[in-house]
Parts: sequence; C-alpha cells; structure tokens
Amino acid sequence: MEEQIKAIILNFIRTIHLNNQNFIDTSYKSEFFGELPMTFLKHEGQVKGLITVKVNGEVRKFVFNDQGYEEIELLLQLIEEK
Repeated sequence: MEEQIKAIILNFIRTIHLNNQNFIDTSYKSEFFGELPMTFLKHEGQVKGLITVKVNGEVRKFVFNDQGYEEIELLLQLIEEK
C-alpha cells in the first residue's frame, strides 16, 4: 500500500514538471478515485500543498511541493521529540 501511495504522489509531482508549471503560481484541486481515493489541494501563492489519502477508512495527510512530499504525522513527531 505504501508503494502505491508513493507512486501516485510522485506521478502527480512528475506531471507538474512535465507541464512546466510554476508550482507557487499554480493552484491545484485534483481528486483521484479508485482503490486509493486521494485529493491534492494547493492555492496560488502557497509554497506547500495538502494531500489527503483514504486508506481502509483511515485518512492520512501529506504536505507536498514540486520537489517531494512528507507525511504530516511524521513531521508532527519531530515537534514532540523536542
């Protein structure tokens, strides 16, 4: 499942590069349906976007830009480690 999530996200990011889009100047509101429902949301001017993935009824969230992505839960664990 993790590999499938990774592949979909990286394909979305690859599409940004293939379309020569300026990430910060572009807004995204994309939905993918199927085995892994997923949404990509970013407003114009933002440097990060939000990905929401539904896995077996569980909602997981990621932040992304044109260089990659991170799971929000893992980023929050860094705060708790302080």
